[in-house]
Amino acid sequence: MTEKSDFTQRTQQKLRYARIHLDELKSMPKSLGRGSEYERAHHEAFISQLFGAYDAFLIELNQYLGCGLAKDNISLGKLRNKLKDKGNSSKVLTDLYKLSKDSASWFCIAKDMRDLSTHVSGIPLAHYAHIGGGGGSDKTQLKHPITMKEYEKDAFEAFETWLAEMWELIKKYRTMALTEAG
Repeated sequence: MTEKSDFTQRTQQKLRYARIHLDELKSMPKSLGRGSEYERAHHEAFISQLFGAYDAFLIELNQYLGCGLAKDNISLGKLRNKLKDKGNSSKVLTDLYKLSKDSASWFCIAKDMRDLSTHVSGIPLAHYAHIGGGGGSDKTQLKHPITMKEYEKDAFEAFETWLAEMWELIKKYRTMALTEAG
């Protein structure tokens, strides 16, 4: 039997992997240029690891909340349904569901980008070259894969924010789930 700490370790590991990809992206040689294959590969790898951490966290929740689902067949909806079948509910699962349905949330935008890049095509981007003096750098803006609206931050900044948000989300909801589990 796998211990709860093993699931926690895997979640934390995936977050560290996301950090590694982000750090590599941020130290990308300028000679490669924004929008290069190197940059795009790291965008997709970062997003994949970020949501790999979320998927690993769902496995944690399965353990903490006593849902008993097979670890290779877990989703937020399946966790909610399993608890419902047992006559239980979870504020953690309700909150995560609401976040996943809030199309303006960082979580939903990032998840849409992960889903697109995993199953359909690359993450939509807009590139801006610095024009004029002052030594500015090129920028890559992420675009929402459905609305094509540009995300307000440069890709590096957005990813940094999303990684911090995912760390906080997991920390908060892990604590709540453990409290719910008693």
